[in-house]
Amino acid sequence: MRLQLDFLFIRDVRFAAETAIHDGVLYVDKGALQALLLEDRRFASVDVEIAHPGEECRITAVLDVIEPRAKTSDGDEDFPGAVGAQVPAGTGSTCVLKGAAIVLSDYRERTESGRSTDPNGDIIDMAGPGAEAGLFGKTHNIVLLPIPAEGVNGQEYLAAFKIAGLKAAAYLARAGIGATPDRTEVMELPPLIARDGTTGNLPRVVYIFQILTTQFDPIPGEPILYGRNVPDMVPTLLHPNEVIDGAVTSQLPALNVQTFQVQNHPIIRELCARHGKDLFFAGVIASTAPNNMADIERISNIAANLARYVGADGAVLTKTGGGAPELTMARTAQRCERFGIKTALAILHMAADVYGAATLFNMPEVDAIVSLGVPNTQLTLPAMKRIVGRRRVVPDMPPIDGEIKRTEGGIKGGQCQVGSFRLRAVRY
Repeated sequence: MRLQLDFLFIRDVRFAAETAIHDGVLYVDKGALQALLLEDRRFASVDVEIAHPGEECRITAVLDVIEPRAKTSDGDEDFPGAVGAQVPAGTGSTCVLKGAAIVLSDYRERTESGRSTDPNGDIIDMAGPGAEAGLFGKTHNIVLLPIPAEGVNGQEYLAAFKIAGLKAAAYLARAGIGATPDRTEVMELPPLIARDGTTGNLPRVVYIFQILTTQFDPIPGEPILYGRNVPDMVPTLLHPNEVIDGAVTSQLPALNVQTFQVQNHPIIRELCARHGKDLFFAGVIASTAPNNMADIERISNIAANLARYVGADGAVLTKTGGGAPELTMARTAQRCERFGIKTALAILHMAADVYGAATLFNMPEVDAIVSLGVPNTQLTLPAMKRIVGRRRVVPDMPPIDGEIKRTEGGIKGGQCQVGSFRLRAVRY
């Protein structure tokens, strides 16, 4: 499969009478975008705002972040199953607006979504230490702020909101179709059966990627894999290009991994770059993280057997969510190790406190673990002149436009379950 990514570097975003891209500036027809999103009758209204890097601005109640992308080749569909028709993802060409992002901000009066103890939820700061800590303080952000229609419940709103974000991402990226890209990248891997003089003797590596956890109630109608929620999915082999090209989106509530980070998945991109050099990338095993031991054993067995079936010599594993996903990942790794498949785990220590990192398992076979940090370190963030999103005022808590404290995990893009963030650990 061959996928060509055509990057247009966006250095500014402005509202205008027509959606277009000129000289690195994305012009957005706000009315046209609103009309597109209001075709979904689950919304009573949708506002759109723009936030720029360096601006004294704070975005509240952020649910997800999506990079604008659109297919440019005939026969392909944008975010198949969610926006476009059901066709295979991962081939043809895709226009990518690098430097821009669609931000989903929960604009309901009351919300149970998110994991923050502050009702203003996870945030993005466009200036100050929060912007330095998070990825999305450096992108030009188009923020969607929808209000649900009367009678629409919370799950219906969230499912509609995810689809709206994907629609907006495709709509804006289509403005770049036909433009000369600033940079082009090709991702191409051969079929698994292809062994030649350059790859035949290299170790085969698979990536076991948890895309969904059932520790949260799955949202009916939310697109996770090819436009569907997949809580009962068994481990499934995907071509890496499918993940990069919109077949997979992040689950709501997204615990330290956004759709933007899935689209730019650093582990997949690294394994693709090393294919044919020091390893043979044998594909992505998409999996889930159940919330009970019987299903944890079931999923772990199937994933490990699938890795063995494709001839894997090694496996890289990541998780999504907190406790049950970590146990599922560890059990899967243990099964792989017993089959002779060497494993390496990357863990964001959701169970740890501010003073250290912890794991929820102790398995002698699982001895190669990369720490992605602890999401509980607190930062003091300065007051901001502008707030984008609903302000939720709570007694005995500082106002959201004033000086506040947030953990790194409460800043969208501050940390990431798949390793896509700006901070790194240094050993002194």
